[in-house]
Amino acid sequence: MMSKRTIWHNLALMWFAFAVISLWLGWQGYIAESVPYGDVSFVYEFWAGQAAGGGGIVGLDTQWVYPTAALIPILLPLIAGPGLYAIGWISLATALNAGAFAYLLYSARGTKRNNLQRTAAWWWLAFLLLLGPISVARLDSIVTPLAIVGLLTAVQRPAIAGTLLSVATWIKVWPAALIAAVFVAVNKRKTVLISIAITSLAVIAIALIMGGAANIFSFFGAQTGRGLQIEAPLATPFLWLASFHEQDYAVYYDNVILTFQVMGDGTGTVAELSTILLGLGFLGTLGWGIWLHRKGSSPSHVLPAVALTLTMVLIVFNKVGSPQYIGWLAAPIIAGLVLEQKRFIAPAVIALVLGALTQAFYPYLYSGVLNVQPLELSILTLRNLGELVLLAVSAFVLYEAKRREI
Repeated sequence: MMSKRTIWHNLALMWFAFAVISLWLGWQGYIAESVPYGDVSFVYEFWAGQAAGGGGIVGLDTQWVYPTAALIPILLPLIAGPGLYAIGWISLATALNAGAFAYLLYSARGTKRNNLQRTAAWWWLAFLLLLGPISVARLDSIVTPLAIVGLLTAVQRPAIAGTLLSVATWIKVWPAALIAAVFVAVNKRKTVLISIAITSLAVIAIALIMGGAANIFSFFGAQTGRGLQIEAPLATPFLWLASFHEQDYAVYYDNVILTFQVMGDGTGTVAELSTILLGLGFLGTLGWGIWLHRKGSSPSHVLPAVALTLTMVLIVFNKVGSPQYIGWLAAPIIAGLVLEQKRFIAPAVIALVLGALTQAFYPYLYSGVLNVQPLELSILTLRNLGELVLLAVSAFVLYEAKRREI
C-alpha cells in the first residue's frame, strides 16, 4: 500500500498537474480581463515584428528598457508563425518551466533531498496557479526557471549557477540580486565570477558584432526618470488620496514608460526616496550576509535567506511594483524549502497568499484599481502590507542564521 508521501511524489501525477496548470494559465491569459498577454501581444510582438521586418532592433539600434539578451526570448516566439506569437510565447515559457520542474524532480541525490525538491515542486505549482496568468506572460516568466536552477546549483556547482544567473540578468536585471546573494554565501566565489565574466563577455561581443555598441548599457538609465507605479507599496497612500478625491492626486498613463503611475504632491519625492531605501536595504542585507559567511555560517543557510531578503527589498522599496514582481519569490523560496526546509515554511505560505491577492486585483479587478475604487484598493493594500510582512519575516530568518551556526 502506497503512503501519502509516495502518492504525492508520484512523477506521473506531478507532470499531470504541471500540464493542467500550464494549460489553465495559458488559457486565462487569453480570456481574462485586462489582457494579461497585453505586453506579449502589443509590445513584445511589435518589437519582434519590427526587428524581423528590418525596421530596427531595440536594444541594438535604439535605446531599450531591457538588457540586450532579452531580445532572444522576444524573437523566439516568431517561430510559431504569423498570428501565433502569443502561442509561441506561452510555449516558450512553459518549456522553460518544464525544464526547471524536471530539475526539481530528477536532479536530487539521496531520498531526503529528493523529497524536499518534490515538495518544493508542488509548492511552485500552487504558487503559479495562485499568481495566475501574469506568471507566464512577462519577461520575468522566462527568467524565473533560470533563477530557480541557478540558486539550487550555487553551492555545489557554482560555475553553472554563475552562467544561468548571468544569462537571467542579461534578460531582466532583478536576478543580479541573486548573484549578489551567491557571492555572499558560497565559498567558490572566483568560479562564480569567472562564469559570470565569460557569459557577460559573450553577450556583449554578440551585441557589438550586431552593431549595438552605443546601446548595450542603455537599460541602466531607462528607469531613472519614471515616477511611482500604482502597484508599488510606496504608492499606496497616494492611491487612497486619489480615491478620496484629494486635490491633484490621480492615476495617469505614462506613454513613454507604458505604465500607470500616480501623480500628486510628494510622489516625486517618494520616488526618489525609494532608490535610497532600496540601496540601504540592499547594502544592509549584504553586509549581514557577509558577516555570517566570515563567521563560518553554512552556505546552505545563508544563501536562501540572503536571496529572499534581497528580493523583498527590491519589491518593497521599488517605485515600479508590477504584478509580475511577485513571481520573483519563486526562486529564493524554492531554494529555501530545499536547503533550509522548515525555516522557510512561513515565507512559503505568505508568498502563496501574496500570489492569490495579486491575481485578485490583476487581471480580474484591475480596472477598479485604475479607477481607485475602495474594494480593489483594499485588496492591493492588503497585498502590499503582506509584502512588508514577508520582508520582516525574511530578515528574521536571515538574522536567525547566526544562532544556527555561530
